[in-house]
Amino acid sequence: MPQSAPSQGRRRRRSIAITAAVFIGVATALAGLVGTSIREITDNADALDDKRASHAASGAVQAMLRQQRATLRDNAYWDEAVNHTAGPDAEAWTIETWGVSSLDYPLYDTAFVIDITGRNILAYRNGEAMAVPARRFLGAGLDTLIAAARRSAAAGTDVPVHFLRSSEGVAMVGAAVIQSAETSPAVPVATNPVLVLAKHMTADTLAELSADFNIIGLTLDDAPLPGLLHAVLRGVDGSPTAYFNWPRILPGTRSFIGVKDELRIAASVLCVFLLGIGLSGGWTIRSLKRSEAHARHRATHDSLTGLWNRAGLLENLEQDLLDGRIARTDVRLFLIDLDGFKAVNDAWGHAVGDDLIAAVADRLLAELPEETLVARLGGDEFAVVTSAPAGQPATEFEAAIQSALQRVFYIAERTVEIGGSVGISVSIAGDLGAGELMRRADIALYRAKDMGRGVSVSYEDAFDAEKRQEAMLEAELRAQLEGDGIGVAFQPLINAATGRICGVEALARWPRSGGAAILPDVFIALAERGGLIDTLGMQVLTKALAAARAWPGIGLSVNISPLQLKNPSFVAQVTSITGAAGFDPHLLTLEVTEGVLIAHPEQARRALDGLKSAGIKVSLDDFGCGYASIGALRQFGFDRMKVDRSLIQAVDRDENGGAVLQATIALANALRIPVTAEGIETEEQAMLLRLSGCDELQGYLYGRPVDAATLGGQFFPASAPRKVVRA
Repeated sequence: MPQSAPSQGRRRRRSIAITAAVFIGVATALAGLVGTSIREITDNADALDDKRASHAASGAVQAMLRQQRATLRDNAYWDEAVNHTAGPDAEAWTIETWGVSSLDYPLYDTAFVIDITGRNILAYRNGEAMAVPARRFLGAGLDTLIAAARRSAAAGTDVPVHFLRSSEGVAMVGAAVIQSAETSPAVPVATNPVLVLAKHMTADTLAELSADFNIIGLTLDDAPLPGLLHAVLRGVDGSPTAYFNWPRILPGTRSFIGVKDELRIAASVLCVFLLGIGLSGGWTIRSLKRSEAHARHRATHDSLTGLWNRAGLLENLEQDLLDGRIARTDVRLFLIDLDGFKAVNDAWGHAVGDDLIAAVADRLLAELPEETLVARLGGDEFAVVTSAPAGQPATEFEAAIQSALQRVFYIAERTVEIGGSVGISVSIAGDLGAGELMRRADIALYRAKDMGRGVSVSYEDAFDAEKRQEAMLEAELRAQLEGDGIGVAFQPLINAATGRICGVEALARWPRSGGAAILPDVFIALAERGGLIDTLGMQVLTKALAAARAWPGIGLSVNISPLQLKNPSFVAQVTSITGAAGFDPHLLTLEVTEGVLIAHPEQARRALDGLKSAGIKVSLDDFGCGYASIGALRQFGFDRMKVDRSLIQAVDRDENGGAVLQATIALANALRIPVTAEGIETEEQAMLLRLSGCDELQGYLYGRPVDAATLGGQFFPASAPRKVVRA
């Protein structure tokens, strides 16, 4: 026992020493692990912020490029710009439109309009004329940029925008061929002037980018600066033109510095030390998460409306389709294109247009169910996504969308009425991918827009087959036109008083060897959609004039498409062809339907006035089947009115048909407009029309459409060419 006390004491001391050593070792190990963790957290936080800032800078550059492209399209794809830049007031008009606005317009400070020879029609910077030629001011890259713009116009691709080094510094420069807003890529615009807009990267521009995209200390330099982050601004050839440089924020390092003293004090107490590290790391990570969430929101949402953008829509759509496969529910996509939005922009400007877009977004959000996804795809296009039990029709939801769009909007004390065309596609139990669902809805939307305003169309499998068939027919029609293969048939026009032929109407025909006949209504519409209508119309006019020369003193009527009147060169082409054929223009009548008068009244007026000044008559075709008013008849001063065949056919099946027909002819007679009636098949119809005051008759009663030789043999035997029979 006497020796037991020292033994117990040693054991106790040993135990204390071991405990202390273990504690010291554990504390040291923990301190090392904590130190390593702090360093990793700090470095990761700095790296994440660097990545965020780099993404933000890249997004800023892409946003500037997209905005500049949109500005170029809005200013270059403009019918008024095409007319004025080709006219005698080109310089004055371009100065007023783009030169003066370069003083304070936020999207460009320099504007050039350069014709096909390289001559400056306009050269303005900051609202003042420039004496320096565009090529000297913007350097050799301008030629490459203009060439790219002309290629994009020919191919129908987006306009080029790149960074060039000008005499005043680095500038974001874009170029676009000035052309009609409705011009198809197939319409030649190779000789049109090019609009060049430049925005210099000034200190104010850098400050605005820095504020908008949360990039502190942003500078513009010729090369990347050591120790700084950078983003490349590339030129036309893809090589670097300049660099954005900005200092690293180093949130992790700053966070560590901010808590360093507290960490030193807490070093004596391990739990406090660990708690400080945990709080510091947690604070840093939360801060970065908030920053990343903000950047992600900007990347997936539309800045004007706050709705999801295209990227956000596709991301959500993929998730909805996955949920649909799991829950066996249908996912429905509604693509919306606003009807009449361009007219609002043209009439009241882009500011009102932006307000209208925001109002449409607010109304869709307010009136559609809360769980509905609403996105803006750009311009005046929206998308709506909703899920529904399998097989549930979309009729009620579609009606809700149309109702929301058709009600009046009140924008800046203006009353605005629009509508929407809607294309609908459905993924049954998530069986389609997002891309295919978008494609089908887009096809349905195209069909809806083709059918008129305020129409909704659901995708059908037959649409794809129809598009393939249409593409084949378009290619065949294009080949037929290239071979000058469109035919012309002629139908006689009879003087109601004498019963003798007084004119002929030329009708387009598509002769197809070994194929089914294609009706004019089909292939003319196909030519209008495919950008072939100008070629087709001029072929028909050329052949009709050549044939009609053999019938002296006989008038010739030729139908023209409303799209042809939108061609600035249309009147010149008609007068040129008429002169080349040696045909008296006073015997030529061009027939136009009323649709162009409603859709594009100013263009129609200019074209009709030009035709009349050349001695060519203009007739309003198909009167009575649409919306043409007495005001339109007076305003456009038509030389003749053709009563639609539907009014004549209604005489035999509608008790009021005769009264309506007589009132229509009486209206024309009161306005001293001669009247032609078409579609006459019986003597009774002809008698009624003569008694009602109609002076010109046309229809199967007098003759069906035939080729020139057959018509000549029937009505002009002395001038009819002999048919040559080849073995």
